[in-house]
Amino acid sequence: MATPAQAEEFREKIGSPHVFVCDPDQILFRAFGLGRGTLGQMFNPRVFARGFGAMLQGHGVGKPVGDPMQMPGAFRIEPNGEITWAYRSVDAADNPKDSVLESVLQGSSGSSNPAEK
Repeated sequence: MATPAQAEEFREKIGSPHVFVCDPDQILFRAFGLGRGTLGQMFNPRVFARGFGAMLQGHGVGKPVGDPMQMPGAFRIEPNGEITWAYRSVDAADNPKDSVLESVLQGSSGSSNPAEK
């Protein structure tokens, strides 16, 4: 949901070599079926536990960019536009494991089964 300038600043800060897609109007979020979170999806014991764990690892909470209630997701999109893998988070703390994302990006189907996160 960042502007191109905000995204570039973040990309440089984390040292990412990847291209970022900016969607400040949340058009892609809607197209991918990612809605706004409910209070229960944004504020529950698992979300607080994950946030506390991140703080213990030195990650702070920054100023939100865009809609802080927007639910996240991850998708693999082929050059022809076909979505070959989709992951829609069930709450704000729900993210696929790095190993699943690596597998998906390396070309295998990975798993979108929450039990395998």
